[in-house]
Amino acid sequence: MDKLESYRCCIQTLLEKYAQSKFLNNEAENQLFFDPIRNHYQLMRVGWKDLERIYYTVLHFDIKDGKIWLQHNATDVDVGQELMEMGVAQEDIVLGLHPAYKRPYTGYGIA
Repeated sequence: MDKLESYRCCIQTLLEKYAQSKFLNNEAENQLFFDPIRNHYQLMRVGWKDLERIYYTVLHFDIKDGKIWLQHNATDVDVGQELMEMGVAQEDIVLGLHPAYKRPYTGYGIA
C-alpha cells in the first residue's frame, strides 16, 4: 500500500472510531464524509437536543502534498498522537488549525 492510500485508511479508521460515540438525551447523529478523490475527511454531529439544533464539525482532516492536515478538532484528544500510533510519521502531520507561525512549536510537521 502506498503512503497516500495508507494515510487515507488511517484517517478513515480514526473517524469511524470516533463516530461510534453516542450522546444521551438527543436525536443527533454522527455523519462521516469521505472524499478520497479530493482528500477531505470529516466527522460531523447533526440533529437536535430538545429544541436546540446541533450542527458542528467534530474532526476535519485533509491530505495535502503527502501530509495529513488536521483542520479542526472539537475533541479533547490528541488525534495526532493516535495517527502516529497508526504509523503516520510525526513530520507528516500538520496542525492546520494553528497559524503557520505556531506550527514549528507544535512538535508536528510545519507544512
